[in-house]
This record gives sequence, C-alpha cells and structure tokens, in this order.
Amino acid sequence: MPTEVEELEPKEEIVDSPVEDNIIDEADETDNVADADAVEEIAETKAENKDSLEVEFVEDDEGNRRIKPMLDYESISNTADIEVPPLLIDQVIGHEESVETIKKAAKQRRNVLLIGDPGVGKSMLAKGMAELLPPEVLQDVLVYPNPEDSNYPLIRTVPAGQGKKIVKANKANAKSGDEKKMMITMFVTAAIFVLGLMYQRIFEAIIAALLVIFISMQIKPKMTNSAPKLLVNNGDKRFAPFMDATGAHAGALLGDVRHDPYQSGGLGTPAHERVESGMIHKAHKGVLYIDEIGTMSMKTQQELLSAMQEKKYAITGQSENSSGAMVRSQAVPCDFVLVASGNIQVLEGMHIAMRSRIRGYGYEVFMKDYMEDTEENRRKLVQFVAQEVKNDGRIPHFATDALDEIILEAKRRAGRKNALTLRLRELGGLVRSSGDVAIEEGADLVTAEHVVTAKRFARTLEQQIVDRSIIQRKEYSVFHSSGVKIGMDNGLAVMGDRSGIVMPIAAEMAP
Repeated sequence: MPTEVEELEPKEEIVDSPVEDNIIDEADETDNVADADAVEEIAETKAENKDSLEVEFVEDDEGNRRIKPMLDYESISNTADIEVPPLLIDQVIGHEESVETIKKAAKQRRNVLLIGDPGVGKSMLAKGMAELLPPEVLQDVLVYPNPEDSNYPLIRTVPAGQGKKIVKANKANAKSGDEKKMMITMFVTAAIFVLGLMYQRIFEAIIAALLVIFISMQIKPKMTNSAPKLLVNNGDKRFAPFMDATGAHAGALLGDVRHDPYQSGGLGTPAHERVESGMIHKAHKGVLYIDEIGTMSMKTQQELLSAMQEKKYAITGQSENSSGAMVRSQAVPCDFVLVASGNIQVLEGMHIAMRSRIRGYGYEVFMKDYMEDTEENRRKLVQFVAQEVKNDGRIPHFATDALDEIILEAKRRAGRKNALTLRLRELGGLVRSSGDVAIEEGADLVTAEHVVTAKRFARTLEQQIVDRSIIQRKEYSVFHSSGVKIGMDNGLAVMGDRSGIVMPIAAEMAP
C-alpha cells in the first residue's frame, strides 16, 4: 500500500557507515568544531537540562524564567553561617538508622558489619563510633625482658599516661649508671697514665688504657638491659583509638618481632626491644576498622577471630626465616570493637565464623545510597557542603546559588525520582573542584557559575571516555531532526551512568 513520505530537509550529509557508528549531528554545528568546545557543549547541555529533575521555575520581574531556590536562605548568606557539629557521628548525613545502631553498639561495645556502596560514609561512621567510646578506660602497654627466658618477653598494662613516665624514669636511671661507668673509666685510665709516666712505661700504659676503654664499652649496666619498652602509648589521646587496618599485612595487623642480625657476641638487641605491636593491640579499648574484609586471607581472618574471642594476642615473628620467629611474648591485650565494611560481594570472602560472631555479638547494617528529597534533607546537604569547606580548609565558602547547584546535582546523581544521592564522597569532589575554580578566579565566594564550570573538570574517567566517543562519532551522523522516513526511528542510547546520545533505529523486513 503506497505511503506518502515527506521530503527531508537537506540539513545533513548522510554518510555510508554502520548504524551502530552513527550519532547525533546538530544542524548548527560545523565539521571543524574543536574537541574542547564540544566537551563544553556536552557539559552545558547537561547542566541546563533541569526539567527532568522536577524542579520548580518562577519568573522574575523582567519575565525571565529561572529556577526557584531549593531552600529558604533568609538566615543564611553563605556556608560560613552554618554551624558544623563537633562530633563526627553528628556529621553523618542521611543515615539516621545506621547512626542509632552505631550509638547502641558503642554503648555496649558490639562489633558491626557495614555493607554499602563506596562513598556512602562507612569509614566516617566507624571513626564516629571511636569518639563515642569512653577514653577514661584506656591503657598503656609495656614490654619487659624476661630474666628466665629472653625469648619470652613479659607484658604489663598501666593506666594511660603512666607508661611514658615509667620509661622516662628507667632511662634516667640508665643515664645515671652510664655516667658513673664513664667516671670510673676515666679515673682508671688517668691512673694508668700516671703510673706509666712514673715508671717510664708510656707504651704499655697506652695499651692498658685502650684495653680498659674497650672492656668498659662491652659492660652494660643491669638497669639498661632491664629497661621496659613502651609498646602501646595512649597517654595523649583525647578519644578512644581508631585504627584503620584496611589492606594491612599480617605483621602490621597482628604484630611482629624485628630480625636481629647480631645474635651473638653481646652485640645483639634484647628480644623485648624488638617486639612491635600490631594494629589490633593499638586498637585496645578502641575501634579496629577493616574495609573490604573479604579480601583478607583466611589465615589472617582466623587469627583476627582468635584475637576477638580471647581479647588478647601474643606477638611473635611473622617470618619463619627471621630470628624474630624464636621470640613469642606474653599475650598482649587487644580488647577492640571490630567495624568491618564492604559491598555486598564482600560477604563471599568472609570467614563463616567471623560473620557468625558479628551476627551473634553485634549488628549488621545495610547502608542506603539515597535519601528522600525533602526540605530537611536538603538542609542536611547544605550542612555537608559546610563540613567539606571546613575540613578542606583551602576553599572559600559557598553562596546560596552555588548550594542550589549542589542540591540539583545531588538530585541528578540519585538516579531516581524525588531522591538525593548519599554517595557524598563523589559529591564532595565536586565541592572541592568548585572551590578550586573560585580560587583560580580570585573570588571570595563559590557561585553557581563556579559549580557548573567545575562539572567539566570533575568528570569521572568513564565519563570522559564516553564524551570523547560522542565527539568522535559526530562525523558519521545520520540523525534527522525533522521529516518522516519509513523504517527509521530515533532512540536514546545510554552510555555510562551519566551520558546518552540519540541514535537512529532502522527496521528491515525480508521476504
């Protein structure tokens, strides 16, 4: 059946190329547009396309259509007017249920497993938990030599701040002994020289004096060998310790004993001086945080589980070829709260007994990656921007129009209707990039124009690849913006998580 077809306007040149290689070519764009201009055009198109974000528009006195402010900023001129909470736990945005769980876990010293996407605030929750633990129960750990077995150093715990005083007192006594030894050596050496002069035996006196000095150097006062080493020092800590053991090897996590190449002849270092504490010991009475815990070896997870159960763990050399493997200390206290985290896939690599212990003696928390788009949550985002400005310390404060742009970007990155993203690490990158743009232009405040400009520089690597692909494919465009053509339609091809292009869809029929 014949069909009338409207003649297409001769705007574009159709190039013979595969359909999958074709892409939009705007009518007003010339063939020799620079790549930088094209990238800028893509970014500006995205920034201007805000109707899809369900924002409200108003008209000003001149009849121009503009976006309605995201919040009532009557009491706020810029982020300098916003008070940032002093505690990290109060700076966590959008995770009210998770925060309540962390507070309960801190009060009862429970272990926690946090599951969620990267950048939603898992490590920040763990740090905030350390601030909630009572610091008055902290202890210092000292290691002493064992007179009965030098390869079995002794461990002693004292209240926080006392360990440093004990070591200082022992060093003062050792210094006093060294001074006495030096005075005796000088007196004996002088006496030998006097006798040598009296009996005309200068050469023999020199030999005797050198021998006395050598013997004196080999003799070490007993108090020097018995002086303790401060293994864990919590004297200067305001809050309970927080140790990030993500990616730590066995020696750094569980402790180690350094190798001693001089094990004989009196030149070796005492065993207790070579003992080094691990992160599990430094986290005693505090928080041990491990991200992507499923990537740890099963052996290390088993040792960690043993330390969690016993609340103490002996330190020995981790290398079998090292002299430190012969040394094994008394059990060192390691009563820590474990906060493990990762994405949902991390559960596959977790030791089954490790997860069972967390479930039985703690909490599992799944952290969301978005929150509802409400006025209260928008104010929380504004607080987040103020926090980022304060924590960075090098970028200017944000004006209200710049805050509107950040809220719009949070809506766009949420990827769903009436929502704001909680992947705030990435959004924080945009905040810092905007501040850098403002500094480069010499501005006192970050404005909306700075935020829009920063979006071009804060693109992810994948986004840059997609935009580059769009630019390169423009030369082979067969897209038509008007008219009718049988068997052809326009479709939207999504590339990455933030880009899309219009491509032709061809329908063919074969007999």
